[in-house]
Amino acid sequence: MPVINEPRRPQGGHPAAAPPRVPEPADPHGRPAGPPSLGHQAAAQLLGLREVVLPAAVVAAADLLLGDALGSDDPVTREAAAATRGRLRAALGQAPPRD
Repeated sequence: MPVINEPRRPQGGHPAAAPPRVPEPADPHGRPAGPPSLGHQAAAQLLGLREVVLPAAVVAAADLLLGDALGSDDPVTREAAAATRGRLRAALGQAPPRD
């Protein structure tokens, strides 16, 4: 499909009124409209995570809470929880979760 950088001009040399509107792409994940799910929020936070210093008790509590999120009905929440839990456990030098 050719790429058009400029709108075509009619025979009279006047510029075209406006280029055609391009439809917005559909959401590839089929996420319903409304506020983002916990999984989407967690995934967004995980993407920005670089380094954090926390007491071991906080990390252990987070590990338990993430384990609970692995049973979520939302597939994005489950995926984000598994990825985050894996990174936490890797940072602690623990084996990956078997849940």
